[in-house]
Amino acid sequence: MPVLLLSELKAVGNYLLVAEVPYSICNSYPYVFLALGSGHTVYVRVYVGRFFNKDGDVVKEYKHLFLLPVTGGYITYYIDFTYFHVNDGIPAGYFVEALITGFIVTLKDGRSVETPAFPNEFIVEKGFGVPDKVKSIVEAEKRALERVGRDIEVIGLLYAVGLQDVAADLVEALTRFYMADYEGSIKFFRKVVEGLRNYIRGRDIPGMGAKRRELLEELASKAFQLISNFGEHAGTYGSMHDATLSKDIALALSRYLVSYIGRS
Repeated sequence: MPVLLLSELKAVGNYLLVAEVPYSICNSYPYVFLALGSGHTVYVRVYVGRFFNKDGDVVKEYKHLFLLPVTGGYITYYIDFTYFHVNDGIPAGYFVEALITGFIVTLKDGRSVETPAFPNEFIVEKGFGVPDKVKSIVEAEKRALERVGRDIEVIGLLYAVGLQDVAADLVEALTRFYMADYEGSIKFFRKVVEGLRNYIRGRDIPGMGAKRRELLEELASKAFQLISNFGEHAGTYGSMHDATLSKDIALALSRYLVSYIGRS
């Protein structure tokens, strides 16, 4: 699971609005931040929850996945939130609630490497000056945010084992799910399961016996058929319950398959 960041937004340079990356994160992922200092490009995959004003009131809610650039160097690094400043007028001095789920390093030769942030952990980083009211609001919803983080971290795990197409479909599926576009999410969870089934089909998976691989393929095929029976695929309305089951199936299959691919 990722890092829950509560941080004040600061103006840096001529126009950037940023949140400082805590030293504990920089120190934990030296490859990522040294890459930035070496002229490579670094982005962070982040679930932006809410922005709060100085009184601790919610002024804007997103609940949406973004890829945001990382800037800075040497000692201090920042996540660039200028997009929200320009498009929604979020000012310096306000506070952001964000889940950092992974880092994407794009090398000079064009290759990209995605690193999940603290897989199987949930870390909370509260910056200086965060109002007690904000801390209380976030603490009350910590379990829900932890569940979101557990879902989103699977994206990085899929990228890490080379299942980029499946990961891309999962990004779209989860984004639509959190925006309450349940029909749209079902379509992409279906694509995730289809991608996993196609990967399993006819392939030797290290550490997995032939019979288990065969049964796993059958399970993925049945899951694909079930999700195809939800929503527009079956000419019916896709409900939140259908979308939730689709999500749980897609994530469980992803985690299980990644646990084997990652061993090779």
